[in-house]
Amino acid sequence: MDIQAHFTDIGRVIRADLDAARQSIDVAVAWLTDPALLEALLKAARRGCRVRLALLDDAINRQSGLNLERLRAAGGAVFWIPEAQGGQGSLHHKFCVIDGDGVMTGSYNWTRRASRADENILRVWGDAALAAGYAEAFAQLLDKHQLRPPEPTLDRQQLLRRLEVIHNLLLLDDHELLTAQLPRLEVTRSLPAIAELLEQLQRQDWAAAQASVAALLARGVALMPYEDPEWATLRLELRTLEAQVVALSQEQAELERLIQEFARRQHEMLGDLLEESLRLRQQYWQRQAMRRTATDEDREAHAHAREDYADYQQSREDVERMPEAPRLDPDQQAELKRLFREASMQCHPDRVTDADKAQAGALFIQVRAAYQQGDLATLRRLYRELKSGRPFADPATVLTEGDQLRKRVAQLRLEVERLLAGVQALRQHETYRTLAGIADWERYFVEARQRLAEDIERLRSQLDE
Repeated sequence: MDIQAHFTDIGRVIRADLDAARQSIDVAVAWLTDPALLEALLKAARRGCRVRLALLDDAINRQSGLNLERLRAAGGAVFWIPEAQGGQGSLHHKFCVIDGDGVMTGSYNWTRRASRADENILRVWGDAALAAGYAEAFAQLLDKHQLRPPEPTLDRQQLLRRLEVIHNLLLLDDHELLTAQLPRLEVTRSLPAIAELLEQLQRQDWAAAQASVAALLARGVALMPYEDPEWATLRLELRTLEAQVVALSQEQAELERLIQEFARRQHEMLGDLLEESLRLRQQYWQRQAMRRTATDEDREAHAHAREDYADYQQSREDVERMPEAPRLDPDQQAELKRLFREASMQCHPDRVTDADKAQAGALFIQVRAAYQQGDLATLRRLYRELKSGRPFADPATVLTEGDQLRKRVAQLRLEVERLLAGVQALRQHETYRTLAGIADWERYFVEARQRLAEDIERLRSQLDE
């Protein structure tokens, strides 16, 4: 599973995912006025993807200048969702499901203006239950407005016989023969339990698949018990909020690690010259401020120079207290980031039940610390332990009562707001804003060192006058 939050260049990210789609794309957005995103949908439809687009039937979309009939002509489907009374809109979704495996959702509207706004999206790949939930939400949207022909009734007996075949093949270790069964099972992917089983079979997790099949067969005709529609909506929101919490926690850890690493490298590459430059600057303005003809501006400049030098001394001590981080090559950096993402998804305390929260929280602290310290060996060990150990229970399947689901959703909404505020604050951090604009750290430090050397020579000349 892969979960990522994106805050910049979101249109390009969406287009890249649409370009990578091979089977199906379902989009539900209030507005589509970005011609680049429409072109990406057109290309997908022309290469054989099933493309379905649901959007609001309002003046914004009708007068956008985009010719959506081109999507129909390419084999796609466009569903116009009627406006609610009062012109307040009846479509508030902003999600896209790709190949039944990937989900994109968030605050980003598919409009020209959105690319200039402060928006974000969440991308989740490999979470079969979440993808199935959004696929079902798309189907329910069409059904609500009578825009989808009724689907044939599920033949439960035939499905059970198919599951028995798969169960026997798993017991006999005839894994090669399972390939022929997957397309026949795909037609029932809308069932979350089947979607999860398909994911297990596709990643060749035979033990988990065998347990899932056995559980489905044990339930028999009770495969689709009645559930309050509100619970399904709450469960989907719960899974989405859990994914957002993990993605924002990962983003926060990555930003903190980048800021620390940049500060460390800056101290190593520029520390001696930076300290000398600030010391000379303070000395120069101190002399200026002590002159009989000193102005208020001179005294203010001296105060700022003194504060800058004191701040640097404190930051140097902070950097020197940081644990020594191992130097990783680009491949190791990529592995460190990948393992952190996968491990944190399995043990984040906001993705487990209350009973597992303490154990998961302790593991998550170790995972986060190993990542921030660049300790690849420890992160590898923790990842192996999580993969081979017992997975934590999923709250979305354990919590069944509506009140429990509502309480859990409310808690995670607050946690998402807290994490989002923390991430936005880090992105506004002076050090991050500096490093975000640097493509090549080595070149930056070489050029900065040259500028500091010239500054020191200038200050020394001024002090010698």
